Amino acid sequence: LDSEDYSVFTVGQSRLAGSFAALGCADGDEPRFAMALLVPVVDPAMQSIADVEIRVDGHVVGYLRPPALTRAISVLDDHHAESIIVPVMIVSTPAGPDVLVHSGLL
Repeated sequence: LDSEDYSVFTVGQSRLAGSFAALGCADGDEPRFAMALLVPVVDPAMQSIADVEIRVDGHVVGYLRPPALTRAISVLDDHHAESIIVPVMIVSTPAGPDVLVHSGLL
C-alpha cells in the first residue's frame, strides 16, 4: 500500500477522541491501514444526504469534506447504496489521530 495515495482528508477528529481511543490509536503511532464504511447521514427534513460518516470497526472516526463528500454522495445516490467500503489510513498528527481516504476511490 502506498501512503501517497491517501490524500482525501476528513473532518471531525477533535470531537471523536473516544472512537480513536476505542480503536487503540495513540499519539505518535505509525500509520495504519484499515477498511472503513462510508455511511450517509440523511437530513430528515430534506430527505437527502447531508453528510457522510467514516466508520472503522463500528466507530465514527471522521466525516468527508468537499469535494470528496460530493463525490461520495453521488456514488451512493447513483447506486442506491446504503454504504461504501473503502480503505483508509489512520495517521497521527499534531492535532491527534486523523483518517485519510484513498483518493482513487471516490
